[in-house]
Amino acid sequence: MRRVELLSPAKNVDVAIAAINNGADAVYIGGPAFGARKAVGNSLEDIEKAVLYAHRFYCRVFVTLNTILYDEELPEVERLIHGLYKIGVDAIIVQDLAVLKLDLPPIALHASTQMHNYDLERIKFLDRLGFQRVVLARELSLAQLREIRREVKAELEYFVHGALCVSLSGQCYMSHYLTNRSANRGECAQACRMRWTVEDDAGKVVLKDKYVLSLKDLNLSAHLSELVEAGIDSFKIEGRLKEADYVANVTNYYSSCLDEIVACDEDLARVGAGYVKAGFEADPERSFNRGYTDYFFVQRKPGMVNMDSPKSMGKKVAMVKQVKGNQMFVELLEPVHNADGLCYFDGRELRGVKVNTADGGRLTCNERLDVKPGMLLYRNYDHEFVTRLAKGTSVRKIKVKIDVYVEDARLVLVAMDENGISVTVRSDETFEVATNPAQVERVVGQLRKSGDTEYDCYEVEYHDEMVLFIPSSVVNGYRRQLLDALSREREEQRERWVQEPLNQDVKYTGSADWRLNVVNRLATEFYREHGVETVEPGFETGNKVRGREVMTTRYCLLFELGMCRKTGKDKALKFPLYLSNNLGRFRLEFDCKHCFMKVLSI
Repeated sequence: MRRVELLSPAKNVDVAIAAINNGADAVYIGGPAFGARKAVGNSLEDIEKAVLYAHRFYCRVFVTLNTILYDEELPEVERLIHGLYKIGVDAIIVQDLAVLKLDLPPIALHASTQMHNYDLERIKFLDRLGFQRVVLARELSLAQLREIRREVKAELEYFVHGALCVSLSGQCYMSHYLTNRSANRGECAQACRMRWTVEDDAGKVVLKDKYVLSLKDLNLSAHLSELVEAGIDSFKIEGRLKEADYVANVTNYYSSCLDEIVACDEDLARVGAGYVKAGFEADPERSFNRGYTDYFFVQRKPGMVNMDSPKSMGKKVAMVKQVKGNQMFVELLEPVHNADGLCYFDGRELRGVKVNTADGGRLTCNERLDVKPGMLLYRNYDHEFVTRLAKGTSVRKIKVKIDVYVEDARLVLVAMDENGISVTVRSDETFEVATNPAQVERVVGQLRKSGDTEYDCYEVEYHDEMVLFIPSSVVNGYRRQLLDALSREREEQRERWVQEPLNQDVKYTGSADWRLNVVNRLATEFYREHGVETVEPGFETGNKVRGREVMTTRYCLLFELGMCRKTGKDKALKFPLYLSNNLGRFRLEFDCKHCFMKVLSI
């Protein structure tokens, strides 16, 4: 049977638990250092808590070690990996191939999307090398995913939701160029979320102070069936900086979608065990989003960016009809509630306002308003939904059937969980025969109580005609013994990944320039051992940064503006084009043959 995995982000252990309780099959979390989100590190003690909780449900925990590494850091990285293996982490996600030269325990290795896993030949190299899983580039289309699946044996992980990097992952150097904060070191300054002015070589302004590189968020929930059919193993939600309410909402939504797909195919199953009892109705539109796009999954199309704002706008909820001081009279598209946060675009910026009281189409806000009739209002903070999220705690339960037998006046309990794992407990003492047949119902009722454990004793069947008199407290004690024994047996039978030895003979035949992001001696040795004669130092070493591609993207500004050069609609422009703001100026280069846009330092 083929198993599919929903992989959720975890800022910390609390978010990890929220993700698992809302249906995640796995979570990825940053360690104390060397993760691609430097702001969200976690101690080994906290990660162990997440591991122990996840493993109850046969869920997995992956730790991100997906930055490039400097020589002096490598001993610490090696110690950290051994520590992660010791506490039971299921896999590490790595970018720097120097890791493969360290003395590693047999912990599963996942190739981060920061390795630039876009080209088929590079993905095949990582597969032949022995990576258990490859995290694919977000820019890949359905057709490309199908081709990769045909050629690659490793598990395939693909992003389905969350923020998008406009540059190919691992190939963005703009932040480091402008601020000395490297995206490949987990310190991205998010230059793509800044305002930029675009002008041509004659000085003609094409766009002024617009967010021309700020992509909308990815949402492939409508395409999950196609991704399952294409052979994707893990469906990844972006967001290791997000709080628990966001992760719970989005995870719950995607888990429900996957459950519907699995229910229609007897050859499919989820990786994790248990079912979710949700305390709210999930709706990703009500959590932070910049508007949604399916990116290149189906085909290239305009509308990938919101040039007016990089912020969350939320759902369109009303149109302004009249304004009086701090009151708005609006035409509602859906109900607005007290304490909602609304926003509107004033022609230059996204402005926000809080609703103090909502009385139908009359909204009284917390300040005087500079809003004109005809303006559209969006809700980017849904107070009622956030309150429901906070109160509606979800729980995850594993179904257990308990069979009750009597042998020689002793109580025999057999538990079988939804994974087919079974344990038996026999009472030490014997019991007297009950004179009241209702004793059966009392025993069954006590055995159904699973309290705050991870189990749901949904069915209890008493199989013997002899009815024993057993005090409720004694039944409860044996039930606890039974479920404790089941937990031990489940852990004993839990699938454990073991990393197979790497293939030392495979040759690297791809591009071998500075974009390999090599900044240490072990990575240099690795590539030389795998057939690369000359290994050029990476961008972060300060190696010839002028005139280089600081960003490479499949997103094309000309296509977004309806001026694709293949159509000839660019004739009014004098090339090259330039991108500038108060931090720097760059030249745009368009590779129309392969449909890439490049941003070059000048």
